[in-house]
Amino acid sequence: MERNRWGTAIRCLEIAVHPNTSDEEALAAIRGFRRTARNVPMSQLSRAFTDAAPAHLLDRLDQLNQENRELRRKITEAETRRTEALGRLQNAERRAQELGRELSAAEERAGAAEQRLLEFRGAYGRIAGGLQHENVDLRRALDEARRNLTQPIHEPVAPFKAVLGTALQHADRPQPGSLSAPEPSWTA
Repeated sequence: MERNRWGTAIRCLEIAVHPNTSDEEALAAIRGFRRTARNVPMSQLSRAFTDAAPAHLLDRLDQLNQENRELRRKITEAETRRTEALGRLQNAERRAQELGRELSAAEERAGAAEQRLLEFRGAYGRIAGGLQHENVDLRRALDEARRNLTQPIHEPVAPFKAVLGTALQHADRPQPGSLSAPEPSWTA
């Protein structure tokens, strides 16, 4: 009976150190070991058990202890990686917030630039509209000048001074068929 009790206690320890055992299950297995071993110190149990324990069970216990240490090391590494990933995630979140603020500021600047562009276009439209009307008037004058160039050129009209001079010359000559009037005599 004593041997069965020690065997059960060892099985409880084996469950406690197994890598797939959760923390709650490990605590339950340790409590089971204590009840089964009736609070006998582990040193006494190991002496009694090593005398009677088969070597394969001791080897299995060493293997489970090694697996347990390896799993604890992996858990520590995973926690370290998780902490580092959390730090990187927080940095990325901060950077995303900064980029969001920069984007909002850029959108505001773009809106202001679009507003100024609309104002400039309006002012340019008014200026260009006036220039366009002037251009239309100039274009019409140019077209009229071109049309005038294609029409035959008339003899230039003599200036009024030349017409008057010719008329005066003709007035000094007697006209045929007209009598000249006698000159008045002067008496003194």
